[in-house]
Amino acid sequence: MTGIVSGAFSRKLAAAVAAVKADAIRGGIYMTIEEYAALKSAYAREQGEEAERAKTIVGLAALDMSRAQIIEFLKTNMDLNEEEAQAAYDNAMAAHA
Repeated sequence: MTGIVSGAFSRKLAAAVAAVKADAIRGGIYMTIEEYAALKSAYAREQGEEAERAKTIVGLAALDMSRAQIIEFLKTNMDLNEEEAQAAYDNAMAAHA
């Protein structure tokens, strides 16, 4: 089953996991339970950050900030690039609708 990958960290994590899986198939290298737990913990932490980001976006929209203002806020205060900020805005507003 393939999960949904969003956010810069998740993309890097998914790429790293894919590399490990590829090595496991070719070379018999397996992820330890500790490594798996660490990856799951990091993913859960990012998902929590994304949920908080979405709450912030919806809150700023409720204060009548424009899409452009909110995207600029995300870029400045949450260290997102333009594409990530736009995606975060679109996802938050779609989930809120």
